[in-house]
Amino acid sequence: MPNESQHLPVTRDEIGKRGWDRLDVIIVTGDPHVDHPAFPAALLGRVLEAAGFRVGVIARPDPNRPEKVARLGLPRLFFGVTAGSLDSMVANYTAQKRLRSDDPYAPGGKAGGRPDRALSVYCNMIRRSFGKSAFLVAGGLEASLRRFAHYDYWSDSVRRPILMDCGADVLVHGMGETAVVTIAQRLERLLEQNNDLAKARESGRTVDTRIQVAAIADLPGVVYRTPKSEPEPADGLALPSCEEVAKDHEKHALAHQLQETNRHRVLWQNCSGMRIVVNPAAAPLSTDELDRIYGLPFTRDPHPMYRGQRIPALEQVRFGVVSHRGCFGGCAFCAIGAHQGKTVTSRSVDSILNEIKRIVAHPDFRGTITDVGGPTANMYGLFCKREGGCNRPSCLWPKPCRDLHTDQGDYLRLLQAAKNVPGVKHLFVTTGIRTDLAVLSEDLVRKLARDHTSGLMKVAPEHVSAVVLDLMRKNSVDSFVDFLQMHRRFSKEAGVKQFVLPYLMAAHPGCDVEQMMEVSRFMKKHGLKAEQCQIFTPTPGTASTVMYATGLDPATLRPVFVEKKPKRKQKQKEMILKPSSHTRHKRR
Repeated sequence: MPNESQHLPVTRDEIGKRGWDRLDVIIVTGDPHVDHPAFPAALLGRVLEAAGFRVGVIARPDPNRPEKVARLGLPRLFFGVTAGSLDSMVANYTAQKRLRSDDPYAPGGKAGGRPDRALSVYCNMIRRSFGKSAFLVAGGLEASLRRFAHYDYWSDSVRRPILMDCGADVLVHGMGETAVVTIAQRLERLLEQNNDLAKARESGRTVDTRIQVAAIADLPGVVYRTPKSEPEPADGLALPSCEEVAKDHEKHALAHQLQETNRHRVLWQNCSGMRIVVNPAAAPLSTDELDRIYGLPFTRDPHPMYRGQRIPALEQVRFGVVSHRGCFGGCAFCAIGAHQGKTVTSRSVDSILNEIKRIVAHPDFRGTITDVGGPTANMYGLFCKREGGCNRPSCLWPKPCRDLHTDQGDYLRLLQAAKNVPGVKHLFVTTGIRTDLAVLSEDLVRKLARDHTSGLMKVAPEHVSAVVLDLMRKNSVDSFVDFLQMHRRFSKEAGVKQFVLPYLMAAHPGCDVEQMMEVSRFMKKHGLKAEQCQIFTPTPGTASTVMYATGLDPATLRPVFVEKKPKRKQKQKEMILKPSSHTRHKRR
């Protein structure tokens, strides 16, 4: 059983044991308090702690008891608020809009502990307890994907930018380590320079937070709001307004296109008399910075307050290693690129091997490293040879960019070195292999088949139809067929019986019954079985969701096939083109 003093504090007693009388930053999260780098609150909390700040965590506060967010008091600098590792609506509902029966990010795997629209719920709880004396910084995936006006599948409507509704003072989009540390440093400096503000914060009096917002408004990754009457950002690019996005499908698709192709500019969007200003994301961390973060003293354990309850999401990653960040695949339905960016930054081999050695020393480790990877495992060591980047949403679609370094040698050598760490009996790759990259190296596929497949090698061709794959921004299924044949051949040579398991998606925009029949014929032809066929769920902020909502491809503004929604009885207007999640279900 881990010692509670090893974790970021969750009670006043734990704060007192550290000799502190007050916290600088309190992180409120919809995830359980798990000290593992795969959990955002732990990652950001450890980074802030390493920068010298006193940090505490409030995990999964009961929305029916607002006082729960006040149990650690008012932090000197700010509350960091996140829905957790997932968008709360995706976490709570299936593609058919039914409540999920479980939640892997919950003690015991039991659903129901994370409220719908958790970011707004938590911010409002804090406001009810502390009013304007609290400074709120929203962040995480839910905040990132909803920073602009966006289609929300669960309410079947275009919702305003989340900063208009959640009650936070500012929002941080993307991976937030650089931003939150700089925000803490700037607010600390502001307290030192402004005595009146410091006294008000110390006593918990109402504060004019505009002073604090102004101190951090120029930071990369920060989103803030101003009155529409104020001057427009000098070098910014205007998106169609929230009202235009809600009324006009073409403006909706255009807004997304502008977001994707102007990532390095300040973007702004008017909404309800206010203006949301979105600074470009913070620059990707360097290799040295990633090494330093993943070298922090994570225990890889849940806090003892859970009394040994199983947390399924932790079990999947507890003894896995993140080798890199970012994904240049640019898949239309995926949120990784929107959140982490398309620049891949890889950790050093030494850093990864040192982390594996720490894992081997963990008392619960039994010899198996469950993964060495990232958003796509074999993007490790890959990079763009062009300085300054570009505005392509994908480096692999519609065809691989000539400036992309695609040699698979670095990942192959990393796997070999990691497998040879004393105490490691097995090392598997489970975060997914990009087959169009893997087939460039027979040596890599051979090694994956011989040494790193745990009976099933899971890959994600997603579909087989050229039409659907193009809308998904994925290349031809041919690379999957090549990978399948190579993996089967090398497995047979090694004398092991193992299988390639494809992940597939149904009901993506552009997909009709004939295309799903094409999938069925493909599976039969190649002797494949699928563990699951995921039903497309429109995740906020992605290109595929814009297709679902508008019937237009945001990359080209051309029409996309979608299923027609049935007319509502109270509305006799023309039917809007949008696909259902799987079948035509009754709308609630």
